[in-house]
Amino acid sequence: MTACGSSAGSGRRRKKDGGGFKVKLRGKDNAPLSMPEMRDGLYEIARRLQPFQDGYRVKRATLYLTVVDADGNEVLLTPEGEWTIYPYKCAADEFGA
Repeated sequence: MTACGSSAGSGRRRKKDGGGFKVKLRGKDNAPLSMPEMRDGLYEIARRLQPFQDGYRVKRATLYLTVVDADGNEVLLTPEGEWTIYPYKCAADEFGA
């Protein structure tokens, strides 16, 4: 796995403007991923990002899912077709406890 950005001497190169770091999750032989396989893939992404947590932040991340039913027909999980999720803050953090 390679990273983009950073200073000279670190072995990492600064990324050119535009685009982003692409991560692909695929099922074996391009078969659809089960929900547990999807979950495990997301955990694997988080695990691979861990070495970069001290020097980098993610400006934004967008995940596009093509969800299918048992017959292979595309479906929407919600009527809106999207979720926006913000970092979790517990009540103690919110109120300075």
